[in-house]
Amino acid sequence: MELKSGDLAMCAEISISTIIKYCEMGLLAPVANRKSDYAGVFDPRQIPQFYVMKMLRELGLNKQQVLDYGQNHTPETVIDMFSGFDMRISDEITALQKKLDIVRSYLPLIREGQAAKSGIGLRELPEQRIRTNAIKTHSAKTKRTEFLRYACWDIRQNGNAGCPMGFAFNEFLDLLENPNQPTRLVSFDPQGPETRPAGEYLVGTVDCYYGEKLSLPRRMSDYALKNGLEFHGPAYMVHLLDAVSVMETEQYLLQIAVGVRRL
Repeated sequence: MELKSGDLAMCAEISISTIIKYCEMGLLAPVANRKSDYAGVFDPRQIPQFYVMKMLRELGLNKQQVLDYGQNHTPETVIDMFSGFDMRISDEITALQKKLDIVRSYLPLIREGQAAKSGIGLRELPEQRIRTNAIKTHSAKTKRTEFLRYACWDIRQNGNAGCPMGFAFNEFLDLLENPNQPTRLVSFDPQGPETRPAGEYLVGTVDCYYGEKLSLPRRMSDYALKNGLEFHGPAYMVHLLDAVSVMETEQYLLQIAVGVRRL
């Protein structure tokens, strides 16, 4: 099968003048010459070559470098060039994926925060990917900020510190008795190696600035007692709305979620 220059231009999304210029520069050679087509005729398998040269320009090669490729390429030089691009593009994809993960991790929290109102209720929550770092101990001799600093450093090394962060307590009783002593820092990272399991949760929300004294855990405990619910699994604490999405601290919205089962 042969392609006239007009057909090639349509398939490769370029102009006929570009085909002629490429032929004159030695970047492209027709498989045959026909009087009916002044640019010659081409093999359909040459179409990807146009896309590759376009890609090379988009990747930053100048006209001379593309010309050098078109006139002097060999399997060895193409492997060398493409290997370099492979590493560079892979790094760029990784960096872009981390940015995309940040965006995707905030969107559901903020949307939920827009719709949520202060209160307590039962909800079915979907599985959610997370990354946690244990805050192993609390001591009067060690500042809490030291634990937080180490936990943030660990997440930066192994995960995405730009994703929303919250806290986890091994059991709801830990939250109830020591609300300012979480056992784990939680990053709501879509690539996290752990999960907050899907299931039925008792969910409480309250307008609350960072570190404010909470009555919400006690009210959630009373709600569970009145409704014959038993807590199981960790309790998770995260701000749905905070400095990322609102300007006024009065608009900050905290959520606590803990798994429950009926007695």
